[in-house]
Amino acid sequence: MIDAALRQRVKELEVRALRLVSHRFMGEWESNMRGQGLEFRDLREYVIGDDIRRIDWKATARSGRAQLRQFTEERQQRIWFALDRSASMNGPKARLAGEILAVLGWAAVTQGDPFGLVTFTDTIEKTIQPARGEAALWAAIELSVSDEPSSARTSFAPLFNFFMNSVRTRSTVIILSDWTGTDSPSTATAASAATATAVKRLGALALAHDVIALRLRDPVVQGSVHAGLAPVVDPETGARFWVDLSSRQNLDLLRTAEKNRSAALALAFRKAGVRNQTFDAGTDCIPPLMDLFRRRTRA
Repeated sequence: MIDAALRQRVKELEVRALRLVSHRFMGEWESNMRGQGLEFRDLREYVIGDDIRRIDWKATARSGRAQLRQFTEERQQRIWFALDRSASMNGPKARLAGEILAVLGWAAVTQGDPFGLVTFTDTIEKTIQPARGEAALWAAIELSVSDEPSSARTSFAPLFNFFMNSVRTRSTVIILSDWTGTDSPSTATAASAATATAVKRLGALALAHDVIALRLRDPVVQGSVHAGLAPVVDPETGARFWVDLSSRQNLDLLRTAEKNRSAALALAFRKAGVRNQTFDAGTDCIPPLMDLFRRRTRA
């Protein structure tokens, strides 16, 4: 059960998702999340001119007549949301993640797509198996805002292993994270062994599933906001220090660090063949989502 404050947060997300998911957004969702293959429909007798590669030889042997497999285009795609619940995702990024999850989840509900949720830190925290309908969506939203994670740290290895070993059906995997952690592609230079391993694992996951990486940022900690003297705590290590966010030098350092991290992540995603989009806390999530969908459509 969740308390009254969290239940109010879930209700706010529901109202905002309903408002944001317009007909235009749904058109983009449908064209991007359509199934990637063909579904078997039935058998019929072979006629001259048919593709012999579609002959079902077992059915042919049983009936004594050549039988051809017929297919229909797969219209639905199984969606998995993977939500980073580590300490670095607290605050504005957590609120943004909840909003994106509500919007995309409501789009899936409207389209009739089955979707599930896995929350992770440096371990798999909780999972909800894919299902359809509003009840499944709001169960996922409640879990995303109320579940108390067991760890403050981030590691992507358990997440990748979960999808590689436990999810056998090809799915769309949407990862919502700030992409920080000991094995994040942005925590070291592109030549480091840790980064190379992270990219390799992400690339393997992208071969098995359609992976979409959503990166969530806090404008304050990337040097985009003049916030004066502020106490800063590394949420995953507990290290504490003060940063003068009105200092041009400090802001320049933060901006440079953010530029380097963004470049490292962009390179890693490109190498792994993973489509990605960046979102800033405190801004409307719909324009970046629409941009992502349009780029997927053109690709």
